Amino acid sequence: TAKARQRGSFLLEALIAALIVALGILGLVGLQARAIQNVDDAQYRSEAAFLANDLLGRMWTSNQATLQAEFETGGGTPYDDFKSLVQARLPGASVTDPTVTVAPRFGDPTMGYEVVITIFWQPPGDVQHNYQTGATVKLN
Repeated sequence: TAKARQRGSFLLEALIAALIVALGILGLVGLQARAIQNVDDAQYRSEAAFLANDLLGRMWTSNQATLQAEFETGGGTPYDDFKSLVQARLPGASVTDPTVTVAPRFGDPTMGYEVVITIFWQPPGDVQHNYQTGATVKLN
C-alpha cells in the first residue's frame, strides 16, 4: 500500500534538515575563524607600521652624523632598542631580526639619508609576514 511505502520518510526528511543546519553552522564557525585571523593580521600590520614610523621619528631627532652607526642593522643602542621593541610586540619576530638600511642620498650625506625599514613577524601556525617602509631623513 501507499502508506507502507511512505513509512520512515518523515525521519529521512528530518535527518536531511539536521544535516543542512549542521553544515550551515560549520560554515559560520569557519567564517568567524577567518574573520578573527584577518583582524589579527591587520593588528600586527598596524603595529609594525607604528614601530617603523616610531623609529623614523627617532632618526629625525637624532644626530645626523651618527645616523648610520646608531640605527643601521647591527648598529648601536637605538637599533637594539628598536629590535627589542619589535620582538616584544610582534609574534615570531625573534625568528628574523628587523632590517634597517641607512644610506646617504646620492652618496652625499648633506642631501640627507635614504632609510628603509623592514620588520618581520610570524603568527603561530602562519607564514612569515613583513612590513617595509622607506623615507628620507634630513635636517632642514
